[in-house]
Amino acid sequence: MREYPLEKNMPSLNYIINNWPRSKPILKKFVLSKHSAPDLLNICQLCLKELKVFREKKINFILSKVSKICSINKTYNTYHNSHHLKAVIVTACIIAKNNELSKRDKVLLVIISLCHDIGHQGRRIISRPYYQEELSYHVFRRFFYKVFSKKKELQRILRIFRNTYFPEKPEKVNDKLEKIILDADILSSLMFDVNTGLEFARRLKHELKMKSTSEELFESFLNSINNKTLYMDRSKNLC
Repeated sequence: MREYPLEKNMPSLNYIINNWPRSKPILKKFVLSKHSAPDLLNICQLCLKELKVFREKKINFILSKVSKICSINKTYNTYHNSHHLKAVIVTACIIAKNNELSKRDKVLLVIISLCHDIGHQGRRIISRPYYQEELSYHVFRRFFYKVFSKKKELQRILRIFRNTYFPEKPEKVNDKLEKIILDADILSSLMFDVNTGLEFARRLKHELKMKSTSEELFESFLNSINNKTLYMDRSKNLC
């Protein structure tokens, strides 16, 4: 099988998956790295290839435009930025690998992982809990309206966007695509070790200008996961 390296001096996702958990430090290095902006378009295209989705020329042009927008960090976010999107895309692909998904769902998996926090404004509007998720969804619609236009499918996509709002994570989810994306959004920050989790908590604390400590924020994340659990067995095996 042909290998597709994630980036220079990095192995392929296929290598990381087949050598887990020995390859966990490699993924950790990739996820934590913030020295240079990630090539989100390349990462999306590689993940599609890993999921055996080829010849998607009609979305490549749109992906290119959206990837550039996702790389812009107007509000100087320290957590919700292109590095977070990079981590979620790759984690979602790892969970989805060897899971039964239709070709269209595989495409959606990569696109929603890329777009779920597009245009993130940093600090949240407390009185409007789903404001950011709906804003990101509408940006997604603006670019992919020709690709995804059926009402039922758009309702499904909006639901997935809204449910990435962490404090309101649903207890029951029947949609496998949604399960994978929600798990990836959490695991991308918490699947490694305590020090890595604290580093991500520190970045989020700084972005949200929270008064609580990084330790308290990290503990609240762990408590939330313990209460709600992860949806996919594959996700639990990654921890």
